Amino acid sequence: NMTSRIMEHHQRNSAGNSKIITYMTDGYRLPDTFDALVYLTQVQQAESVRIAVEHWRRNREICSGALYWQTNDCWGVASWSSIDYEGRWKGLHYAARRFYAPVLLSVEDEGDRMAICVTNDLPAAWSGEVRWSLETLDGQALQSGSVECQAAPLANTPIKRFDFSEQMDYESRAQTVFIAELWQNGQSLALTACPFVKDKHLNLEDPQIAAQAERRGKQLEILLKADSLARFVEVWLEGADAIFSDNFFDLPVGRMMRITCAVPEGWALNQARAALRARSLYDSYEHLEEF
Repeated sequence: NMTSRIMEHHQRNSAGNSKIITYMTDGYRLPDTFDALVYLTQVQQAESVRIAVEHWRRNREICSGALYWQTNDCWGVASWSSIDYEGRWKGLHYAARRFYAPVLLSVEDEGDRMAICVTNDLPAAWSGEVRWSLETLDGQALQSGSVECQAAPLANTPIKRFDFSEQMDYESRAQTVFIAELWQNGQSLALTACPFVKDKHLNLEDPQIAAQAERRGKQLEILLKADSLARFVEVWLEGADAIFSDNFFDLPVGRMMRITCAVPEGWALNQARAALRARSLYDSYEHLEEF
């Protein structure tokens, strides 16, 4: 229990648990288990820092960089760290690899208005392609397109602005998402999903995440897909502390996500397959009929 005596002893910020619950319920539904609570606190932490860092990186003329507190812990504790005391990566540490990428894809989210930006921290120009789509949570494309991207060095480059206010009403906002992807040489480098309501108000359906695992030398290669939008997908191996090439990512319909991790010492492929788990935001709360 988050507010038990021993748990509060391991929370060194006297207002920490209250802040966690306040901010978590501002954006997400109440979790239905303690395990889901732990998952949601990591999602909330990762999203909070991501939004801030992406904003600062888009505004290079007033901000030359961003650091977050903190990387790791010196004991088992609820804290701001992105790596826990045991060396396990929280959602924030995976998100940091994406929002600190030298070439960053981000969306300036202003409700029904979206603006795609590419921030290039490299000393040379970068060229690629941005693909975008307005789609329902079950993958039906309402609008889509692509834009050639020429990102100036050491600068933020606005790519395209959208105003979807005429397409949105009370119902459609809860079941529509804006997707932007960054491509170069036929390879997807980044993907971001932007709902039109807070995540707690999205009409998410069970994404039925399918995961296939194969062994490539000392690496376990995992291929994932979903039947509807899967927000903040977390993958883990039951019984092992694995660090993945990516985690806590969005998985829209029609996309395939390929991630890897080291095969745990002494494990066979069948054991890894049996231990493979995946969940998303949909799995964090109880599903009851709404009126």
